[in-house]
Amino acid sequence: MSFEQPKPDSKKYSDLISEIQKGIIKIPKFQREFVWSIEKTAGLLDSILKGYPIGTFILWQTSERINDIKNVGNLDIPDTPEGTKVQYVLDGQQRITSLYAAYLGAEIQKVGEKKITDYSNIYVNLDGDIEVNDEQVITAEPIGEKYLSLHDVLSFSYSKAKELSDRFSEDELETINSYSTAFKTYEFSTVVLRKEDIDSAIEVFTRINTGGQTLTLFEIMSAKTYDEQQKFDMQVKWTGVIKELREIKYDGVSSTVILSLLALVLSRTKECKRKTILSLDKQVIIENWDLGISAIKDSIDYFRTTYRIPVSQLLPYDSLLVPFAYFFYYKKDKPDADQRKYLEEFFWRMSLSFRYSSSTESRLAQDIKRIDSILKGDRPDYSEIKVDLDSPQTLIDTNFSAGNSYCKAVLCLLAYQEPKDFQDNGKVILDNSWLKVASSKNYHHFFPKAYLKNKTPLNANSLVNITFVSDHLNKRKIGAKAPSNYIDEFKDENPAINRALRSHFIDTEGFGIESDDYDLFLQSRGKAIYNELKSRIELTHTEPPNEEIEELINAGESDLIEFKSTLRYDIRTEVVNKKLEYVIAKTIAAFLNSEGGNLFIGVDDKQNGLGLEKDIETLSKKNLDGFELHLIELIKKYIGGALSSHIKITFPEYDDHQICRIKVAKSSKPVFTKYEGQEDFFIRSGCSSQPLGRGDQSVYEKEHWGR
Repeated sequence: MSFEQPKPDSKKYSDLISEIQKGIIKIPKFQREFVWSIEKTAGLLDSILKGYPIGTFILWQTSERINDIKNVGNLDIPDTPEGTKVQYVLDGQQRITSLYAAYLGAEIQKVGEKKITDYSNIYVNLDGDIEVNDEQVITAEPIGEKYLSLHDVLSFSYSKAKELSDRFSEDELETINSYSTAFKTYEFSTVVLRKEDIDSAIEVFTRINTGGQTLTLFEIMSAKTYDEQQKFDMQVKWTGVIKELREIKYDGVSSTVILSLLALVLSRTKECKRKTILSLDKQVIIENWDLGISAIKDSIDYFRTTYRIPVSQLLPYDSLLVPFAYFFYYKKDKPDADQRKYLEEFFWRMSLSFRYSSSTESRLAQDIKRIDSILKGDRPDYSEIKVDLDSPQTLIDTNFSAGNSYCKAVLCLLAYQEPKDFQDNGKVILDNSWLKVASSKNYHHFFPKAYLKNKTPLNANSLVNITFVSDHLNKRKIGAKAPSNYIDEFKDENPAINRALRSHFIDTEGFGIESDDYDLFLQSRGKAIYNELKSRIELTHTEPPNEEIEELINAGESDLIEFKSTLRYDIRTEVVNKKLEYVIAKTIAAFLNSEGGNLFIGVDDKQNGLGLEKDIETLSKKNLDGFELHLIELIKKYIGGALSSHIKITFPEYDDHQICRIKVAKSSKPVFTKYEGQEDFFIRSGCSSQPLGRGDQSVYEKEHWGR
């Protein structure tokens, strides 16, 4: 990058302030916040009064409009007049802001501070001797009469002199006037860069910045794409996205994900290198932003529902979101059966090969070609990628680390099992904040490290020895006990302890629990996890019989369980009945408004499995994918799409039939159904979904959500 050597220039104090007030001099958003103390500002002005140099201001003059700071404290910075070039401050922001605040005598509340700093409390001490270098500009009101506020000095005039004549002698007024003139005529050294492109300005800013602050690519792109007319502020928009993702525990997603995705879908070369991102057209980015964010959200939903990864902290790499978001950018509906299979293989191969540990940009560009194959319905080639999964021993020999991508991949597999609590068979709740460090109480050594101490030469911190438990269980119930002891204790409290253990790839038989045989445990569990991972990579994975399904159905209908024979096929009339579809929707809404629950389609009220064949025959796409797509559209139609993360659709087998299970989580806000121009509010009452009138609804909302 080359420059014409900029020529030094100068600006008087009055001109500097005037240009700020006219909106010509602006502070770009990528500058850090104003942090100077009032004492430091006073020191700066003291140097000006004495004629000392205070450094050079570097400004970038351009027709381009980037995101700038609209106000400093309560000081509004006006918009630049149309057709006028802007001068953005690249170096000297703290000094310029100080001069502006002092000139106006403004009150400023700095970011992160409660107190308000009053810049009218800067004084010029007339008793000081400028010749002997006394401190002339001070922040504490001096004792006596021989001082004046800096604001009054700067605005000194003939009329002001008449006002002050009762306080000061003619000689003192002459001194004040000379000080005022010294301030107003002080010439600040300036250098103005006149290259129009932001890349040049950013390069200069990065090189001259003495605070060690290096601009991130996202900060640069935020400045480059800012557009006030279109109300596009990338930083504000991304902050809003993260706020949304925080609600579903996926706020650990880096801003690099959206930039990489946009580059891959918008660039001609399908690359996401820094220079490719920087070269993207501003307007094209603005037009495609929402599509990109929607694709990222779809990929997160896919990870949460299909792979059952409940929190972003478990993702082996957040870069994995990029190829999946790329897929959903082009695939607006759910992937078909083959695509689902190939995506799953892609996920596990990338996760177990340390794929994005280095050279992420170039590898993403390579892997997008694999996603293009999947979009076409073809299985990609992985011959160049080595998966580190030679045998169960590979897993056994891996030392557990919460930040290791390979370990996280195995943890994702455990999360997929939706592991059950040993004590009560409830679901183990995982949270981002608990999973950041290996010492978290969410991570449990099945053979406690304290128990194994001095008992075995084998690695107590083996990945295979790690599973998930609730925080309280680890601390209060297990501690340093032998597995034989604490599992025996849980058997008395939890009759379903065997099922709970199986959800952790552990069994009471053949795993050395009764004999506390750590070596046997490692070999048996290592093999179980290895076989499960291998099946996903080799596309041989099948869901085992779901004991939970049988248990739920056998329990019969309740406030948490409901059966529907069909989705839309009327068994009595043998034709499609769309009123049945609305019944499905209101049942889901009722679960959302209550404590959640399970709706089974393809099961009659006598708990007989009927299957989905009759419904599928009525659809244009006559398979399970078609059924799922139709069901999703119905939910969107009658309830809306905002609560899709609360609804999980699966197709388990029951009574030799494929049925549909809709697992619904409790909503954090009221949910309404819309049908034939009417809006209704349903809750679960016993075995049915009941509507509530406005009055009852209001009471219910207060009791249920505390509103």
